[in-house]
Amino acid sequence: MKFMQTWKRWLVWLLVASLFAVACVFLSQWQFSRRAEAVAKIELIAANFDSPAVAITELTDLNDFDLANEWRPVVLDGNFLSEKAVLVRNRPYNGNAGFLQVVPFQLVTGEVVAVETGWLPTGSQNDEPDVIPLPNPQRVEIIARIRPAEPTLDRDAPQGQIATINIESLISKVQISEPVYKSVYMRLAESYNNSDLPRVQAKPQLTEGNHLSYALQWILFALMAFGALWWAIWQERQIRKMELDPNFKPKRRKQIGDDDKAAEDGIV
Repeated sequence: MKFMQTWKRWLVWLLVASLFAVACVFLSQWQFSRRAEAVAKIELIAANFDSPAVAITELTDLNDFDLANEWRPVVLDGNFLSEKAVLVRNRPYNGNAGFLQVVPFQLVTGEVVAVETGWLPTGSQNDEPDVIPLPNPQRVEIIARIRPAEPTLDRDAPQGQIATINIESLISKVQISEPVYKSVYMRLAESYNNSDLPRVQAKPQLTEGNHLSYALQWILFALMAFGALWWAIWQERQIRKMELDPNFKPKRRKQIGDDDKAAEDGIV
């Protein structure tokens, strides 16, 4: 009876260890997936960022965008609608609070695309930059890199500001009536005023992170659960043998220095 109770108890612990191991496997797979996403982003930037600039119509249309074309440079010919410029809130840069400037750009063909022109530091009142430069509204040819439009956060923003680079929010905020590219915005490749501000965003420096090491750690934890269970069972069996047989001595693992100690004892 006691034997059966013991093994029932260990079966319960085996179930617990199994559930823990399954959870560890799922967590490891999640980390593997996150690493795969990071690697895919790195490969996408490496393939697209410095590729030759092409016309925007070759990569997207007014309502559709292929994410495989993210970061591709495009040539835009037209003029900035400077009077419709907005600031995107809560965009820190190197640990400093600030905003992104977004200015609608009207192509010579009549369509409008949102262009992120760079970063501006927050001002003394923390509600907007102290100085907000604006691009010249005359016709110009610029190069920018294509980015997917951001989702809306459904948050209110002060006049002249938006919460995210969401094109529908931009259209509503500044009242754009012309056809607009709604699935993308453009990140300016070079400053429009040859100045430090707005600060053009640098090439993203992405890393794989620690996802691979975390994934392997979760697998190790799963194995350790079964190892700990086996060790506990073995320890209990040794104790029971000693209880049943007073002459039984469990095998002791030899440690470094045991031979020296034995030799010293022999001399004494």
